[in-house]
Amino acid sequence: MVNAMANFGIAELRRRLLLAHLGGAALLVITVGQTAGQPDGNLEHCRAVIDDAARLRCYEAATKPSTKAVPQALGPGAGTWRLVRTKNPAGGPEAVSVMQTADITKSDLDLAGMMLRCGESGVEVLLVLVSPLPPRAHPTATVSAGSISEKFSATVVPPGSAILLPKEATTLASGPWQAARELAVQIDARESEPNTVRGVVPLAGLGVALTRLRANCPSP
Repeated sequence: MVNAMANFGIAELRRRLLLAHLGGAALLVITVGQTAGQPDGNLEHCRAVIDDAARLRCYEAATKPSTKAVPQALGPGAGTWRLVRTKNPAGGPEAVSVMQTADITKSDLDLAGMMLRCGESGVEVLLVLVSPLPPRAHPTATVSAGSISEKFSATVVPPGSAILLPKEATTLASGPWQAARELAVQIDARESEPNTVRGVVPLAGLGVALTRLRANCPSP
């Protein structure tokens, strides 16, 4: 019983961390080159912590400043998807996205979740990581929903905590993915230090979340 409660506590802590990290990723994407472009020494310190629970608490504390982008529930039909609005510190339209955390029971620690955001030419699909990738990395992402599996060449989004999938992923999110329960993800990322990140992102409520996102995207 004690172990079960401890495991539940760690799982809940990780869920909160991933949600905060996804919100932080939305903030980092638009602040790169200003205050968020430098590596975070606190996160580097956290990676060296051996104990799982202590490491997660360290990450949670290190990401607290990013809670300026607070995820909000989307309401009935959207499952556990969250809407995030982030003011652009340089002025201009705010950044708007919907996000879903990875299934903590089926995912590596490095997979935070998936984000769909309003882009200049429509909705964009991103996968969010806990450990940033080098800017010059050339990751590939294999995503599978039901019988549909695709391998994409992705682009690292500065400062490295997210990768952008091509437009074909948006087409899948607008159609076939909405009929699936979950999206299986495999990211092959580091060329100099080969590393594969695997996990699962729940898709329940994706259709409603995508509709709400498009309704909240800034006008061109």
